[in-house]
Amino acid sequence: MKNYEIVPNPIYDNVFRYLLEDNESARVILSVLSGKDIIKLDTDIGSYTEKMTELDKKVKIERLERKAELKKQKLKKSEWKLINTQLELQKIKLKDPHTSTDIARGHLDFIATVKNNLGVEELIMIELQKEKKPEDIYRFKRYIAGKLTRQIEKTVINRRTKVPETRLISLPILPIFILNFKIEDDIKDLVLHTNNITTGLYTKKTLETPNDFIDNLTYGIIIVQLAHIDRIKKKIDTFKSNSKLLDTYRLLSLFDQSLVYNNNPHRLRYDLDNVPKRFKRLVRRLKSAALENPDLEEEMYAEDEYLQILKNKYKLINDLTEKLDSTTEKLDSTTKELDKEKSIRIIAEAEKEILKLFYIKRISIAEISKKYKLSIEDIEKILGMN
Repeated sequence: MKNYEIVPNPIYDNVFRYLLEDNESARVILSVLSGKDIIKLDTDIGSYTEKMTELDKKVKIERLERKAELKKQKLKKSEWKLINTQLELQKIKLKDPHTSTDIARGHLDFIATVKNNLGVEELIMIELQKEKKPEDIYRFKRYIAGKLTRQIEKTVINRRTKVPETRLISLPILPIFILNFKIEDDIKDLVLHTNNITTGLYTKKTLETPNDFIDNLTYGIIIVQLAHIDRIKKKIDTFKSNSKLLDTYRLLSLFDQSLVYNNNPHRLRYDLDNVPKRFKRLVRRLKSAALENPDLEEEMYAEDEYLQILKNKYKLINDLTEKLDSTTEKLDSTTKELDKEKSIRIIAEAEKEILKLFYIKRISIAEISKKYKLSIEDIEKILGMN
């Protein structure tokens, strides 16, 4: 007998954020997707998905500000601390189509302590974004630039004096995008990795060791294309000997939209026999999302309607653009025809004038050639002499 569990769909913003609010669940997900050994994970103050009145919002902000202050005081005791730990509600506002109350949506950022390839601990910022539909992608287009300016204080040992000193440093950023659609049809892969490789122009040598200047300015990108999950599912047996690839597939299977239950996009049905033990926590966390949030279903409907409004908006823009392009083509075609007719008229008038000059006014071919800057052969052809 199959062992099934029905849970809220994590492709929705509010469910996704609830899942990632659990630190251990977030650490598991980010470790698998990034392929990095994450020792410690702290949630950066980011935006969230929720429905609230102005009064609710005020209470929420006050509570989060107090929480942020406590976090700031705690971080002062550690080796490093976040700069500007005051609350930053990095969000995009929209209205619930039914109640007109604000819905805040946004990104999830984490400060991770990881072990690099040399076994040295380092801090990185992981920016995790999930997009349900292509129309939703505009949310992160203007976001990364702001994160590049974030700095932290870190205690380091001065190589010359051997004395500890505090420095402001920028964190390398690793953006991870979970997309419920495909952005390419060439590779057709579930996960795309864009990695930075530093190569000398003349020596053609590749930099193998860490470099603070380069590492703090550049970063790779990880893109998940859930639309290609079926392709991997069909040949997953070929990856059974590769635990990393198998783990990544099984994790992303929790977002597989083919598991929609009873034609309700708000619910997925998991076969627990196919969920590894390390991912069972994620299933339990998703199951509790509806229990802890009585407004969950309404928020999911609101997101559906909002994205439909956005989709209609972009369709209208595309339709108008196509009509404008079509009209422009017609105008260009008409202009070309008019230019062609005008040119024919000008040539005809010139030929008529040449005939008049030669046969009536008795102007020599040489003078006509000079006046119209045409060769004698061209003049003779117009006059019918050759």
